[in-house]
Amino acid sequence: MKRGPFIAGAGLLGVIALVPALVPSAVAADEQYGATVPYARYEAEEASRSDGTTLERSDDIESTAIEASGQSYVALKDQDSSLDFTATSAANALDLRFTLPDHKSGQVQVYINNDLAATLTLSSETAWQYVYKESVYDEPTLAPGTAHKRFRFDEVHTLLNGQIQKGDHVRIVKVDQNDTEYGIDFIELEQAAPAIERPEGAVSIADYNNAKPGDGVADDDALISAMDAAANTSSKVVYIPAGTWEFSRKIGIDYPGLTFQGAGLWYTNIFFTSDQREGGGIVFNPGASNETLTDFYMSSNLKSRFGEGAQYKGFAGAAGVNTRVANVWVEHFECGFWMGAYRDHEHMTYTDGMVIENSRIRNNFADGVNFVQGTKNSTVRNSSVRGNGDDSLASWASNDLRSQSDADASKFNSFIGNTIELGWRAGGIGLFGGEGHVVKDNLIVNNFSGAGIRISTVFEGRNFTYNHAGMTITHNKLVRTGTTDDFYGKKRGAIDFEENLEVGQVLNVSVTDNLIVRPYAEEISANFDLDSEALRKQGITLRDNKRDDEAVATEQAQIVNHVLVGDQVVRTVPETENYSLYWYQRDERGAHGTINRYWVSKADGVAITPDMEYSVEGGKRVYNVTLADLPQYLPTSTDFSGSYDYVADLERSQPADDGTTIVVRFWSAK
Repeated sequence: MKRGPFIAGAGLLGVIALVPALVPSAVAADEQYGATVPYARYEAEEASRSDGTTLERSDDIESTAIEASGQSYVALKDQDSSLDFTATSAANALDLRFTLPDHKSGQVQVYINNDLAATLTLSSETAWQYVYKESVYDEPTLAPGTAHKRFRFDEVHTLLNGQIQKGDHVRIVKVDQNDTEYGIDFIELEQAAPAIERPEGAVSIADYNNAKPGDGVADDDALISAMDAAANTSSKVVYIPAGTWEFSRKIGIDYPGLTFQGAGLWYTNIFFTSDQREGGGIVFNPGASNETLTDFYMSSNLKSRFGEGAQYKGFAGAAGVNTRVANVWVEHFECGFWMGAYRDHEHMTYTDGMVIENSRIRNNFADGVNFVQGTKNSTVRNSSVRGNGDDSLASWASNDLRSQSDADASKFNSFIGNTIELGWRAGGIGLFGGEGHVVKDNLIVNNFSGAGIRISTVFEGRNFTYNHAGMTITHNKLVRTGTTDDFYGKKRGAIDFEENLEVGQVLNVSVTDNLIVRPYAEEISANFDLDSEALRKQGITLRDNKRDDEAVATEQAQIVNHVLVGDQVVRTVPETENYSLYWYQRDERGAHGTINRYWVSKADGVAITPDMEYSVEGGKRVYNVTLADLPQYLPTSTDFSGSYDYVADLERSQPADDGTTIVVRFWSAK
């Protein structure tokens, strides 16, 4: 494998005068890979921090920080401690990724400049899992003592009471007076479009059973009545208006050709209230086909996998032909999508030609999407898949024996142009048998407990002996993927092959033109020989895959500048700043290619002594010095107008002994 060098901070010393703009981190904005998304990310470590905060950073596999974007987050420790972000574009909606200790909750407030825009309740109740080999536990008391803590971050989002403009300050402030640390990973800001109105001819859930959003009354029957009515109209549209609609059980779709239209994923909230097994989710029943589901947020009260027996998926079943799910946000289920039927062979139905696109599939206990039980010709594209607890995207050619399904092989499924990140168990993408799958143009980031992409026969089913057409894995970017411990003590490469010979070999797979950046272990690994003869016999192609650890810093090319006082960041430095007023300290890699560059103000480095003259302006002491690598004191008798050009004033971080603010005025010799 070709290895590119790691970038050293010293190699960047010569670009002081050409500092790029302060921009948000953009994991999903890579021009060549990943999803195109409507929001901008702002990393906590790149914000200005108040007192009472600490930067937590670690690559240790058991640390909380390793689950954070870029393996770092900021802890708000004290009441009123805060982070201050500068918006680079307009926004009216916010998503916040956070961590709290297990079974803790609290509040933060969001300010736009000095105006309160939202109060957010943070809770860890839908997070925190304890993993021991193949088992996952909800409580540490139920797990073996050596179980691994995982799923320590969650998210909360809201429309804001106010409009953010470019250049505005967005502050996140800890409200509570307690000893709990509120860890902030990042915020994402978005300009949400106006709510979608009821389409002409649509049947609304609000037309039935006096259903109202947010009233605490289950809306199950109202939605079923709306589906029954819509099936007999020419539009076949069910409209779900803005607000929170509560459902106490699974909702089955029985009619073909329906459209479920929400007001938008920032407006329509479908919430399943049960915390029990089989308590919720949308199920495609045998009559379902050619469905469209779009523009809503969907979550649940599920807090446990129930030992892999929850049967509580966001979407499940066989969706027939040409079903489309778009602009949907699916969160806090057992899985986001588990697409396949479990019926005896005579009554077996399939998913064919399903499209999942422009969606957000996040923070589920297990898989983000898995195409199973003969699902074919189906795709996930241009979606954000984040924080899931099993394979983020997968196609498994399962053949369930208990139901005697005798299912066909899954084939010709694809995962194209998605951003997959922060998975805390298994792979970013998994291919488990079948035929003809394509994995292309994906950006896979921070998958630290498993491979970025895995190709495997560990699960029984219609495995690679059916793969006559061959599978293609090409032009994907894998950043900080693979692992030193997959819960079984094994290392996994960024791309990993694994065979269980009792099930079968991996056959006919082409892995080409993939970019691997800073993997946790190897670039490509396997539990069988990858020599040329073995690859030839099994029809495996490995070509033009490269490791380039500089790619993070060059393709996304973001440098964020910070001012230090001691070891604390006190503010960021705008691009318009004169960098000759600062001493360069060091560079550190941040999230997704960002370089955090640290500086010390020369005003803090000037030695102020009692014999030095100063003027008093606006109640502040003003001392004059030359602008040089080692500034020299200038007495008040200096011919400033004749011999020097004024450069800038900088305040020292520490006042005089009497509390007076000290300003250092810099001059450049003519």
